[in-house]
Amino acid sequence: MKLLALLKGKLALTAVASVLLLGGATAVFAATPAGRSVVQSITHTSPTVAASATKGAKSSGQSNGQGRQNQDHNACPGLPDAQNLAKKYGLSTASNSAGVMAICALHQGTFKGTTTSGVAVNASRVYGYGEIDQLLTYAKYLAGQDQTNMGGKLTDTNVNSYLAAALHSCGSTPLATCLKTNIPNYQPGDHNGSGNSNKPTSTPTPNGNKPTVTPTPHH
Repeated sequence: MKLLALLKGKLALTAVASVLLLGGATAVFAATPAGRSVVQSITHTSPTVAASATKGAKSSGQSNGQGRQNQDHNACPGLPDAQNLAKKYGLSTASNSAGVMAICALHQGTFKGTTTSGVAVNASRVYGYGEIDQLLTYAKYLAGQDQTNMGGKLTDTNVNSYLAAALHSCGSTPLATCLKTNIPNYQPGDHNGSGNSNKPTSTPTPNGNKPTVTPTPHH
């Protein structure tokens, strides 16, 4: 009996020593830069824009029903602002249209879309309407540069794809920097997607008067 009790005691001490050794090794590992990186990668939440490759991507830029991914039965905060943005970029202003739903999803941090190259993008960050305006500018530019996009326009059919492409391209880069880097001749405040600022093309005549025409005398 004494031998059995002695063996149990040794086993208990071995188990305690093992736990202490493992805990100490984990603490030492977490104290190193590499260890902290691993611990952080486990404990921190996912990035605000996550991308993953998918199969069956279309090269036409069409969303193929992706607008349904952004349906939200809750009221869209600032719906009039979303509709104004949709109108600005030639999209439908209907509250259930793909464009308005994509804008609302970006504003709520629930956007989902797939680029024309088949990359699925989920954006959990909440974007302000000014930032969404910039994203739409980049999306419109991408639509115009895509040779497979018939007509080269941003539409309710393809808006999700090009917004996803804009998000994927910019990543964590500030939007103003991203647009300036990727859109030739882009200037802050140029949100028409063409890379040209909205400047008047002609100078109006003072007071709106037309130039006087002197009749030719007849002999």
